[in-house]
Amino acid sequence: MEASDGRSRRAERSRQATRSRILDESRRVLRSGVLFDLTVQSLAKELGLSRVTIYQYFPTIRDILKALSDETIGMIFSNLPDVPATERRYLEKFVSLALEVFLSDSLLVRNLVLATEMGNSVSGWFRGDLEELLEHVVGQLDPEMRPVSSDPGQSARVMVTYFRGALYGWAAGFIDDETFASEVRRAATLTSTAK
Repeated sequence: MEASDGRSRRAERSRQATRSRILDESRRVLRSGVLFDLTVQSLAKELGLSRVTIYQYFPTIRDILKALSDETIGMIFSNLPDVPATERRYLEKFVSLALEVFLSDSLLVRNLVLATEMGNSVSGWFRGDLEELLEHVVGQLDPEMRPVSSDPGQSARVMVTYFRGALYGWAAGFIDDETFASEVRRAATLTSTAK
């Protein structure tokens, strides 16, 4: 029985190692800036694996992109700020964490956003959870201090929309990392876009 358990553990470690190798090579390709170079054929050739082996782990390239996107979003959600979500500084700390994750591997994250897997994940998350959080935070401000509208829901939607614009502009290369960070902070700290 112990021998069987040992074989099972070794087999699982081997499966995890192969999965990690596939994801590592996918990251390398995406960091090169050429999304369309990420193919099952190129991964198999580069890793010395058969295409069937790649398909066993990831039936489509989309599944690889989703796994990488989930890892990135997971890095944010596994390190949420230790501040009550009702405090305005929660949002500022959360934005700093998200920016740190996004910008620590800018080329990869940009390609993931452009590939839409992370874009869909981030957009869905920012449409829902963040919009609710912002509405709660803005709702606690004096109505005259609320950006855009005295309606907290309207303010939250505008800020989330502004964030998504910055995200996609950054992913497409229209704005650099520094400008992206500045625009995301502007959207999150409720400051005016007027100069």
